[in-house]
Amino acid sequence: MIKMEDYIKLGISPTMLMPDAFEDDMEHLAAFVACCKMQEYETLDTFLPHNKEIREYEIKMLKKYNKVLNYNTPIEFQLDGEYNPASDNSEYRANAVKLAKTHIDYAAEAGVKVFVVTGCADKGPDKRSELLERYKEYFLQVADYAEKHDMLVAIEPIERDVFKKIILGPTDECADFIQEMQEKGASNARLMLDSAHLPLMDETFDFALSHSLRAGLAHIHIGDAVSDPNSEYYGHTHPPLGVQGGVFDRDELTEQFVKLIECGHIKKVKNDDRPTISLEMRPYIGVSPETSARFAYEKVNSAFKAAMKKCK
Repeated sequence: MIKMEDYIKLGISPTMLMPDAFEDDMEHLAAFVACCKMQEYETLDTFLPHNKEIREYEIKMLKKYNKVLNYNTPIEFQLDGEYNPASDNSEYRANAVKLAKTHIDYAAEAGVKVFVVTGCADKGPDKRSELLERYKEYFLQVADYAEKHDMLVAIEPIERDVFKKIILGPTDECADFIQEMQEKGASNARLMLDSAHLPLMDETFDFALSHSLRAGLAHIHIGDAVSDPNSEYYGHTHPPLGVQGGVFDRDELTEQFVKLIECGHIKKVKNDDRPTISLEMRPYIGVSPETSARFAYEKVNSAFKAAMKKCK
Protein backbone atom coordinates (compact mmCIF):
# COMPACT_ATOMS: atom_id res chain seq x y z
CA MET A 1 0.00 0.00 0.00
CA ILE A 2 1.35 3.42 -1.01
CA LYS A 3 1.65 5.89 1.87
CA MET A 4 2.60 9.45 1.00
CA GLU A 5 4.13 9.86 4.45
CA ASP A 6 6.75 7.23 3.60
CA TYR A 7 8.13 9.55 0.91
CA ILE A 8 7.56 13.20 1.85
CA LYS A 9 6.90 15.44 4.82
CA LEU A 10 3.78 17.40 3.91
CA GLY A 11 3.41 20.86 5.42
CA ILE A 12 1.10 23.84 5.53
CA SER A 13 1.48 27.58 6.13
CA PRO A 14 -0.49 28.85 9.15
CA THR A 15 -0.14 32.46 8.05
CA MET A 16 -1.47 31.79 4.55
CA LEU A 17 -4.32 29.63 5.82
CA MET A 18 -5.31 32.26 8.41
CA PRO A 19 -4.03 35.58 6.94
CA ASP A 20 -4.80 37.69 10.04
CA ALA A 21 -1.77 35.92 11.52
CA PHE A 22 0.50 38.11 9.38
CA GLU A 23 -0.52 41.22 11.27
CA ASP A 24 -1.23 40.22 14.87
CA ASP A 25 0.86 38.10 17.24
CA MET A 26 -2.16 36.60 19.00
CA GLU A 27 -3.68 35.64 15.64
CA HIS A 28 -0.32 34.15 14.70
CA LEU A 29 -0.38 32.08 17.88
CA ALA A 30 -3.93 30.86 17.21
CA ALA A 31 -3.10 29.90 13.63
CA PHE A 32 0.15 28.24 14.64
CA VAL A 33 -1.46 26.10 17.34
CA ALA A 34 -4.38 25.17 15.08
CA CYS A 35 -1.96 23.90 12.42
CA CYS A 36 0.14 22.05 14.99
CA LYS A 37 -3.00 20.08 15.84
CA MET A 38 -3.58 19.03 12.22
CA GLN A 39 -2.46 15.41 12.16
CA GLU A 40 -2.18 15.31 8.36
CA TYR A 41 0.65 17.83 8.28
CA GLU A 42 4.17 17.24 9.58
CA THR A 43 5.69 20.66 8.89
CA LEU A 44 4.69 24.30 9.26
CA ASP A 45 5.90 27.15 7.04
CA THR A 46 5.99 30.56 8.67
CA PHE A 47 8.12 32.92 10.77
CA LEU A 48 8.19 33.29 14.55
CA PRO A 49 7.01 36.45 16.35
CA HIS A 50 9.29 38.91 18.15
CA ASN A 51 7.16 38.52 21.28
CA LYS A 52 9.33 36.20 23.37
CA GLU A 53 6.50 34.64 25.37
CA ILE A 54 4.46 33.82 22.26
CA ARG A 55 7.51 32.58 20.38
CA GLU A 56 8.51 30.24 23.18
CA TYR A 57 4.98 28.89 23.43
CA GLU A 58 4.86 28.21 19.68
CA ILE A 59 8.17 26.34 19.87
CA LYS A 60 6.73 24.34 22.77
CA MET A 61 3.76 23.43 20.54
CA LEU A 62 6.11 22.29 17.76
CA LYS A 63 7.74 19.87 20.16
CA LYS A 64 4.47 18.73 21.72
CA TYR A 65 2.95 17.83 18.36
CA ASN A 66 6.21 16.64 16.79
CA LYS A 67 6.20 19.21 13.97
CA VAL A 68 9.06 20.64 11.92
CA LEU A 69 9.26 24.36 11.13
CA ASN A 70 10.43 25.61 7.73
CA TYR A 71 11.24 29.25 8.38
CA ASN A 72 9.75 31.79 5.94
CA THR A 73 11.13 35.28 6.51
CA PRO A 74 8.47 38.03 6.86
CA ILE A 75 7.56 40.59 4.23
CA GLU A 76 9.74 43.47 5.52
CA PHE A 77 12.69 42.27 3.41
CA GLN A 78 10.62 42.52 0.20
CA LEU A 79 9.66 46.17 0.72
CA ASP A 80 11.64 49.24 -0.26
CA GLY A 81 11.83 50.47 3.30
CA GLU A 82 14.05 50.41 6.35
CA TYR A 83 14.80 46.67 6.00
CA ASN A 84 15.57 46.61 2.28
CA PRO A 85 18.77 44.50 1.88
CA ALA A 86 19.77 46.43 -1.26
CA SER A 87 18.67 49.93 -0.25
CA ASP A 88 20.61 53.03 -1.30
CA ASN A 89 20.63 53.81 2.41
CA SER A 90 23.48 51.95 4.15
CA GLU A 91 21.65 52.15 7.49
CA TYR A 92 18.68 50.30 5.99
CA ARG A 93 21.00 47.63 4.59
CA ALA A 94 22.50 47.16 8.06
CA ASN A 95 18.98 46.93 9.49
CA ALA A 96 18.21 44.11 7.06
CA VAL A 97 21.26 42.09 8.09
CA LYS A 98 20.49 42.60 11.77
CA LEU A 99 16.83 41.60 11.36
CA ALA A 100 17.74 38.53 9.28
CA LYS A 101 20.17 37.40 11.98
CA THR A 102 17.47 37.91 14.60
CA HIS A 103 15.13 35.63 12.66
CA ILE A 104 17.90 33.07 12.24
CA ASP A 105 18.29 33.11 16.03
CA TYR A 106 14.55 32.50 16.38
CA ALA A 107 14.78 29.70 13.81
CA ALA A 108 17.67 28.13 15.70
CA GLU A 109 15.56 28.09 18.88
CA ALA A 110 13.03 25.96 16.96
CA GLY A 111 15.60 23.62 15.41
CA VAL A 112 14.96 24.86 11.87
CA LYS A 113 16.98 23.35 9.03
CA VAL A 114 15.64 25.36 6.06
CA PHE A 115 15.58 29.17 6.25
CA VAL A 116 13.72 30.63 3.26
CA VAL A 117 14.47 34.14 1.99
CA THR A 118 13.41 36.15 -1.06
CA GLY A 119 15.02 38.80 -3.17
CA CYS A 120 14.40 42.47 -2.48
CA ALA A 121 12.30 45.04 -4.32
CA ASP A 122 13.27 45.51 -7.98
CA LYS A 123 13.74 49.05 -9.32
CA GLY A 124 13.94 48.29 -13.00
CA PRO A 125 16.69 47.21 -15.44
CA ASP A 126 18.82 50.33 -14.96
CA LYS A 127 19.27 49.73 -11.22
CA ARG A 128 19.16 45.94 -11.20
CA SER A 129 22.88 45.23 -11.46
CA GLU A 130 23.71 47.64 -8.65
CA LEU A 131 20.98 46.25 -6.40
CA LEU A 132 22.04 42.67 -7.05
CA GLU A 133 25.60 43.41 -5.97
CA ARG A 134 24.31 44.79 -2.69
CA TYR A 135 21.95 41.86 -2.27
CA LYS A 136 24.84 39.44 -2.81
CA GLU A 137 26.73 41.07 0.07
CA TYR A 138 23.64 40.72 2.24
CA PHE A 139 23.01 37.11 1.25
CA LEU A 140 26.57 36.01 1.97
CA GLN A 141 26.36 37.50 5.47
CA VAL A 142 23.03 35.80 6.12
CA ALA A 143 24.24 32.44 4.76
CA ASP A 144 27.40 32.60 6.86
CA TYR A 145 25.39 33.30 10.02
CA ALA A 146 22.87 30.54 9.21
CA GLU A 147 25.65 28.04 8.59
CA LYS A 148 26.76 28.48 12.21
CA HIS A 149 23.34 27.07 13.13
CA ASP A 150 23.52 24.25 10.57
CA MET A 151 20.78 25.78 8.39
CA LEU A 152 20.32 25.89 4.64
CA VAL A 153 19.36 29.28 3.20
CA ALA A 154 17.00 28.90 0.26
CA ILE A 155 15.99 31.63 -2.19
CA GLU A 156 12.33 31.59 -3.21
CA PRO A 157 11.86 32.83 -6.81
CA ILE A 158 9.04 35.40 -6.98
CA GLU A 159 7.62 37.23 -10.01
CA ARG A 160 9.65 40.28 -11.06
CA ASP A 161 7.53 41.90 -13.76
CA VAL A 162 4.09 41.87 -12.07
CA PHE A 163 2.53 41.85 -8.61
CA LYS A 164 5.35 41.51 -6.04
CA LYS A 165 8.10 42.73 -8.43
CA ILE A 166 11.01 41.06 -6.62
CA ILE A 167 14.49 41.37 -8.11
CA LEU A 168 15.26 37.62 -7.98
CA GLY A 169 12.35 36.34 -10.02
CA PRO A 170 13.09 34.08 -13.01
CA THR A 171 14.09 30.65 -11.74
CA ASP A 172 17.06 30.33 -14.08
CA GLU A 173 18.49 33.63 -12.80
CA CYS A 174 17.86 32.53 -9.21
CA ALA A 175 19.74 29.29 -9.90
CA ASP A 176 22.65 31.27 -11.38
CA PHE A 177 22.63 33.45 -8.27
CA ILE A 178 22.71 30.46 -5.91
CA GLN A 179 25.54 28.80 -7.81
CA GLU A 180 27.54 32.04 -7.65
CA MET A 181 26.93 32.25 -3.90
CA GLN A 182 28.10 28.64 -3.52
CA GLU A 183 31.27 29.45 -5.46
CA LYS A 184 31.85 32.39 -3.10
CA GLY A 185 31.72 30.14 -0.05
CA ALA A 186 28.03 29.85 0.83
CA SER A 187 27.93 26.06 0.74
CA ASN A 188 24.54 26.12 2.46
CA ALA A 189 22.89 28.21 -0.30
CA ARG A 190 20.00 26.48 -2.06
CA LEU A 191 16.91 27.17 -4.15
CA MET A 192 13.29 26.43 -3.44
CA LEU A 193 10.45 25.96 -5.90
CA ASP A 194 6.97 27.44 -5.50
CA SER A 195 4.52 26.17 -8.09
CA ALA A 196 2.01 28.95 -7.33
CA HIS A 197 4.47 31.56 -8.63
CA LEU A 198 5.24 29.78 -11.90
CA PRO A 199 2.17 30.96 -13.88
CA LEU A 200 2.85 34.50 -12.66
CA MET A 201 6.40 34.22 -14.06
CA ASP A 202 5.31 32.51 -17.31
CA GLU A 203 7.36 29.44 -16.38
CA THR A 204 6.55 25.76 -16.70
CA PHE A 205 7.07 23.32 -13.87
CA ASP A 206 9.66 21.43 -15.95
CA PHE A 207 11.67 24.61 -16.55
CA ALA A 208 11.64 25.62 -12.89
CA LEU A 209 12.44 22.12 -11.66
CA SER A 210 15.44 21.65 -13.97
CA HIS A 211 17.04 24.91 -12.83
CA SER A 212 16.18 24.27 -9.17
CA LEU A 213 17.90 20.90 -9.31
CA ARG A 214 21.13 22.31 -10.73
CA ALA A 215 21.32 24.82 -7.88
CA GLY A 216 20.21 22.36 -5.18
CA LEU A 217 16.51 22.04 -4.31
CA ALA A 218 15.91 22.52 -0.59
CA HIS A 219 12.13 22.82 -0.29
CA ILE A 220 8.92 23.03 -2.34
CA HIS A 221 5.73 25.04 -1.99
CA ILE A 222 2.63 23.91 -3.86
CA GLY A 223 -0.54 25.85 -4.51
CA ASP A 224 -2.67 27.36 -7.25
CA ALA A 225 -2.76 30.58 -9.26
CA VAL A 226 -5.53 32.40 -11.16
CA SER A 227 -4.97 34.52 -14.26
CA ASP A 228 -8.48 36.03 -14.50
CA PRO A 229 -8.32 39.70 -13.36
CA ASN A 230 -11.99 39.48 -12.29
CA SER A 231 -11.30 36.74 -9.75
CA GLU A 232 -10.67 37.60 -6.13
CA TYR A 233 -7.81 35.11 -6.36
CA TYR A 234 -6.12 36.97 -9.22
CA GLY A 235 -2.41 37.62 -8.83
CA HIS A 236 -0.14 36.88 -5.90
CA THR A 237 -2.85 35.56 -3.57
CA HIS A 238 -2.01 31.87 -3.01
CA PRO A 239 -5.47 30.43 -3.72
CA PRO A 240 -6.29 26.88 -2.65
CA LEU A 241 -5.84 24.02 -5.10
CA GLY A 242 -8.54 23.63 -7.72
CA VAL A 243 -10.38 26.94 -7.43
CA GLN A 244 -12.47 28.09 -10.38
CA GLY A 245 -10.16 29.55 -13.00
CA GLY A 246 -7.10 28.10 -11.31
CA VAL A 247 -4.14 26.58 -13.11
CA PHE A 248 -3.43 23.62 -10.83
CA ASP A 249 -5.75 20.89 -9.61
CA ARG A 250 -5.36 17.18 -8.90
CA ASP A 251 -4.32 16.21 -12.44
CA GLU A 252 -1.67 18.92 -12.70
CA LEU A 253 -0.40 18.13 -9.21
CA THR A 254 -0.17 14.45 -10.17
CA GLU A 255 2.08 15.37 -13.09
CA GLN A 256 4.24 17.54 -10.82
CA PHE A 257 4.69 14.59 -8.47
CA VAL A 258 5.57 12.38 -11.45
CA LYS A 259 8.35 14.80 -12.40
CA LEU A 260 9.66 14.91 -8.82
CA ILE A 261 9.70 11.11 -8.66
CA GLU A 262 11.36 10.74 -12.07
CA CYS A 263 14.18 13.14 -11.18
CA GLY A 264 14.79 11.34 -7.88
CA HIS A 265 13.79 14.19 -5.58
CA ILE A 266 11.02 11.98 -4.19
CA LYS A 267 12.08 8.47 -3.29
CA LYS A 268 11.79 6.15 -0.35
CA VAL A 269 14.47 7.16 2.16
CA LYS A 270 15.01 7.22 5.89
CA ASN A 271 12.31 9.09 7.76
CA ASP A 272 14.36 12.20 8.59
CA ASP A 273 15.66 12.49 5.02
CA ARG A 274 12.26 12.79 3.34
CA PRO A 275 11.91 15.99 1.29
CA THR A 276 9.54 18.67 2.57
CA ILE A 277 6.66 19.85 0.40
CA SER A 278 4.25 22.41 1.83
CA LEU A 279 0.94 23.96 0.86
CA GLU A 280 0.75 27.73 0.84
CA MET A 281 -2.96 28.42 0.45
CA ARG A 282 -5.79 30.59 1.61
CA PRO A 283 -8.97 28.75 2.68
CA TYR A 284 -11.68 27.99 0.16
CA ILE A 285 -14.39 30.66 -0.01
CA GLY A 286 -16.99 30.04 2.71
CA VAL A 287 -15.02 27.13 4.17
CA SER A 288 -13.16 27.09 7.48
CA PRO A 289 -9.35 26.97 7.45
CA GLU A 290 -9.40 23.56 9.16
CA THR A 291 -11.81 22.03 6.62
CA SER A 292 -9.91 23.64 3.75
CA ALA A 293 -6.67 22.12 5.01
CA ARG A 294 -8.26 18.68 5.34
CA PHE A 295 -9.73 18.85 1.83
CA ALA A 296 -6.39 19.99 0.39
CA TYR A 297 -4.62 17.10 2.11
CA GLU A 298 -6.97 14.60 0.50
CA LYS A 299 -6.40 16.18 -2.90
CA VAL A 300 -2.61 16.10 -2.50
CA ASN A 301 -2.66 12.54 -1.16
CA SER A 302 -4.79 11.38 -4.09
CA ALA A 303 -2.48 13.09 -6.58
CA PHE A 304 0.60 11.57 -4.97
CA LYS A 305 -0.81 8.04 -5.09
CA ALA A 306 -1.79 8.50 -8.73
CA ALA A 307 1.73 9.69 -9.53
CA MET A 308 3.30 6.69 -7.80
CA LYS A 309 1.13 4.32 -9.84
CA LYS A 310 2.15 6.10 -13.05
CA CYS A 311 5.82 5.70 -12.17
CA LYS A 312 5.68 1.95 -11.47
